[in-house]
Amino acid sequence: MGTVVRNAEYTKEYNRKLVLRLLRKNPVSRAEIARLTGLTRASVSLIAAELLEEEKIKELRPVGGQRGRMPTPLAICDDAGYALGIYLNRDGCTAGLVNMSDSILAQERVKLEEGSKEQKLEELRKTIEKLVQVSGVLKEKIWGIGVSAPGPLDGEKGEILNPPQFNLWHKTPIGAWLREKTGLPVFLENNATCLARYYYDSREAQDSENFLLLLVDSGIGSGIISKGKVLKGSGYFTSELGHISINYHGRPCPCGNVGCLEAYAAIPNLLRGTNFDSWRQLIDASKSDENAREIMRKEAEYLSAGVISLNHIVNIDTVILAGEVLYGAEQLIPLMEKQINSQALRRESQTVRVLPGKKIEGARILSASNIVFSRGLIV
Repeated sequence: MGTVVRNAEYTKEYNRKLVLRLLRKNPVSRAEIARLTGLTRASVSLIAAELLEEEKIKELRPVGGQRGRMPTPLAICDDAGYALGIYLNRDGCTAGLVNMSDSILAQERVKLEEGSKEQKLEELRKTIEKLVQVSGVLKEKIWGIGVSAPGPLDGEKGEILNPPQFNLWHKTPIGAWLREKTGLPVFLENNATCLARYYYDSREAQDSENFLLLLVDSGIGSGIISKGKVLKGSGYFTSELGHISINYHGRPCPCGNVGCLEAYAAIPNLLRGTNFDSWRQLIDASKSDENAREIMRKEAEYLSAGVISLNHIVNIDTVILAGEVLYGAEQLIPLMEKQINSQALRRESQTVRVLPGKKIEGARILSASNIVFSRGLIV
């Protein structure tokens, strides 16, 4: 009997969260929820009534139809829940407080340029306190803290492991530390994986269920969505495409390997020994400078080599570019598509498209906070 009760409770909670996940994306009518989820209309009506009473969702104005009764869309309430998002990378740190409708209520640039690891963690704690205070949000309505950081990391333990050129944060149990200091659940995830999940959840992946988010700036980050889900291994360990070797006799990488993609294609490594100080400068010069165009072609070759290797293991149909390479992406993309689609094993039956990631205001904070909502809406 106990098992039956637990199963019934589990099913009820699962269905409630299923409806909330759906409504986070777009307002949807009860009939459409039933169609999209496979739930009966009676079940949807019961769930909707409970969520309306709890003020987690709201009814919008009925939408006009061709005939018959006009459907009433349901939408998530802005204050149904909140999340703190911390985006930590080699260039600094930003943090913000976000509501369920993906509006950033308060944000701060966190100053982490100097000091010990303990001082930097304390600065994060102070920033979190300030965000909550400034926003006026009750702490009990905050679901948790999402921390986005370069990999490799152990998301299950909440520990940053040994990301190259991120030495001060090595072996940092940031999840346990913030949880102890704030009393809130803390979820740690790879930067690129966060962004990939956010692109998928916000429908910015142009309907692809199988794509690679390739984050190219001071490092190479990668997040893979496979059949609509983030591809992860044990310990929430995600793909580290930047550390596959594209030259077994190549440059040493701080990770301990040699010939890593990141050692060649991360922007500082690509430009080392050239006359260019930034990717933007390189792209601007490529309009008239053949040397700049050759460096850009090299970058396309490096990135394509990584994508091809990945696509021989995990089937993807789309690559979404993010980071510094978005500037002038219209020049880089054709070079990558040509190389990928001329060398991939499945080139006869499948074409891989390369797309520029959409520039979303506050995407770093939103993608970090989205970890909390994604975890909170899964049973």
